[in-house]
Amino acid sequence: MNKRITTLLSIAIIVAPFAGAQDFEASIRENIDRFAGVYHSYEYIPTADTPAPKGFKPFYVSHYGRHGSRHQIGSSGTRPYETIQKAEEAGLLTDEGKKLAADMLRIYTEHAGMDGELSVRGGREHAAIAARMQARFPDIFKSKTRTRVHCQTSTVPRCLLSMANFTGSLKNNAPNLLFDFITGDKYLDLLAHDYFQIDDISDQRSHLNDSIVKANVDPSRVMKTYFKDDPKVNDVISNPWSFMRYLFLYAAICQDLEYELGGLDLKHYLTEEELMGLAKTYNERTYGSYGNSLDFGDRITWAAKWLVEDFIARADAAIEDGSNVAADLRFGHDSGILPLAGLLGLEGISARYPMGQAYKNGFYIWERVPMGTNLQMVFYRNKKGEVLVKVLYNEKETAIPAVPAFSGPYYRWEDLKAHLVRISEDKSDPV
Repeated sequence: MNKRITTLLSIAIIVAPFAGAQDFEASIRENIDRFAGVYHSYEYIPTADTPAPKGFKPFYVSHYGRHGSRHQIGSSGTRPYETIQKAEEAGLLTDEGKKLAADMLRIYTEHAGMDGELSVRGGREHAAIAARMQARFPDIFKSKTRTRVHCQTSTVPRCLLSMANFTGSLKNNAPNLLFDFITGDKYLDLLAHDYFQIDDISDQRSHLNDSIVKANVDPSRVMKTYFKDDPKVNDVISNPWSFMRYLFLYAAICQDLEYELGGLDLKHYLTEEELMGLAKTYNERTYGSYGNSLDFGDRITWAAKWLVEDFIARADAAIEDGSNVAADLRFGHDSGILPLAGLLGLEGISARYPMGQAYKNGFYIWERVPMGTNLQMVFYRNKKGEVLVKVLYNEKETAIPAVPAFSGPYYRWEDLKAHLVRISEDKSDPV
């Protein structure tokens, strides 16, 4: 009875960070940069480890990491300024609007030649995550026999540079490690597989998002403050909600480019009410895009089945006697790791809501998939050869309710593996 109570208490502690005890707006007020959601720079929150059962020591880790903080991508880096520039050229900006245009120009200029590239902050995020991993599980990385680290990465440069910063940090702290690096279209497909009927998902999500943004965002103050009262404004800004989106994209990316922009901050161009409305909109947009939503989740998490098989195969190989593998590292995207978390059934992260309801139920994108998001499966073994696994999501111990726990956050590998096989073996079209 006492052991059962201890286990239940441990599970309660594990899921607490994801339980949604704070409401959405309170969580952002606690750290205002969280409004950026999927653009939020990695936020490390110190946490304690539940001691491993007696006799078990860590020997291997299997990992997936989203790239670190980056520049904006494509039109998200150009269209916001180009839109307000047209208004400025037409003499349609107020004095406050001219200040906004000048600050948006700084982001636009920084974007040139750096589309989607990793920022200085992004590299430092990965170096720090790696250093904490090594310090947290020194037994894995100080082994004289397990010295090989296998690294798979998306072909996108921000992922390659994230890998370079991560592995460079590990090498600095554990010089005995030997690294294998591999990339290619095959690995991009593995780490960020296309979703089932992706075009159909995009179209449906866009319709839902339009209704969500209009329910949460009022653009009237922004239009009156930054643009003159002139009918010609409608020719440049035909959709005020779209302009609010542009402003959000530039305000959100400032934290990722804190070194490149010298601390430039565009949040003050928005009121708290506007900021919260935009944050809710983008929370739901991201949840609908990559999460296990009731609307699209089956077609999105389906894409992670091949990745789960990779986790199984590489773990089985690392467990074998004589293996020299200390870690398998993977570097990809938000579009890869959030579907993976949903398919795995991680506590809270795999929760299913209609798009538009996630933020009301404690599903906060800044917490689930910020820049640098990472999943670590840490493997432990005792002298009898029994293997346990602990799952960390953004460095926090995380439960998988569908798998019987051995003790607290620790699962028998055979139990966890059975779950992984079950969720990945059926690759038929989701319906």
